[in-house]
Amino acid sequence: MDAHEVLLVTVLCIGVAGPVAQAQDQVAAAEAARATGPAKPWKHVRGFGRVLNLSNPPVIIDQPGLYAIDRNWQIPQSATAANPELIRITAEGVTLDLHGFRISAEVSAPPSSTLIAITGGGAAGVEIRNGALSACCEGGTTVHSMGTQTRLHHLSMFSHETIMFEADGALLTDSQVSPRVGISFTGGSTLERNTLDCNRGTCVTLLGDGNRIADNELTLYQGAGIAIGGDRNIVAHNVVDVNDAVDAGEAFEVAGDTNVVRGNTVLLGGVAQTSFVISGTANTLDGNIVAPANRTERAPLGMVFNGVGNFYGDNRMAAQTPFVGGMGQTDWGGNVGY
Repeated sequence: MDAHEVLLVTVLCIGVAGPVAQAQDQVAAAEAARATGPAKPWKHVRGFGRVLNLSNPPVIIDQPGLYAIDRNWQIPQSATAANPELIRITAEGVTLDLHGFRISAEVSAPPSSTLIAITGGGAAGVEIRNGALSACCEGGTTVHSMGTQTRLHHLSMFSHETIMFEADGALLTDSQVSPRVGISFTGGSTLERNTLDCNRGTCVTLLGDGNRIADNELTLYQGAGIAIGGDRNIVAHNVVDVNDAVDAGEAFEVAGDTNVVRGNTVLLGGVAQTSFVISGTANTLDGNIVAPANRTERAPLGMVFNGVGNFYGDNRMAAQTPFVGGMGQTDWGGNVGY
């Protein structure tokens, strides 16, 4: 091949390669655009992670990582009426740090709206911490989790409707919570070191097995305290205060089996009914106290057994009728009415 032939082949190759390279660049750009998708409702800020912009809900968190807010947010009724879920967390391995700020939502049902809905779960779970969450009024729910391993801590929360954890392994600790209706857990969950101010309904409901409810302070006004519907739950060292109640229900209701209810205190003073009602079997009730607000005050009923085969000892009931249904139970002694 002489020099003229080489030059001709080179020119032909460059002429063919040019359009091919351009086409490849266009395909790569399109693939990158598809991978990136629409703009995300957050920006990356050093020291904060991904800072959320909540001005245009719903905000969907679909990637793991650290998220935050850097200001207070008030979501208006116009936005809650158009969105049944305002923040939706679908990924696992998400941490939302509020950095001491508040997210509030104004709701007026119909329609209802949930401030934070969680479907992400798995071993990494979802964590929300360090701030305030509020959903008011009719139809407003602060948190509804359908994902496993949801962890909430160091929060101040108000919810007009029930806060729900529908999957196992939830954790709520070290928080101030004001549920107008209550909080419900499924199984394997933890509720520890919280202050709960409950208006009506049942303050805490255990629907499943293997939960641990310990070292909480509950204040009741028009509803019940802790309802244990599952089995093998541990409910220990909680204080249920009915001093300001206008119509409190049962402080503790044990409908499941093989639960341990130990070292809990009921503080009298308001209008309250039965303190402990046990309808399941093989439950252990040990060292619980119903304490009067003054020398003469007594609850109508202390500890009432509607089931058989339970175990109880060292319980002290300030009640007109301290114990009912003791036949068929194992009495370890030390059960005293006063």
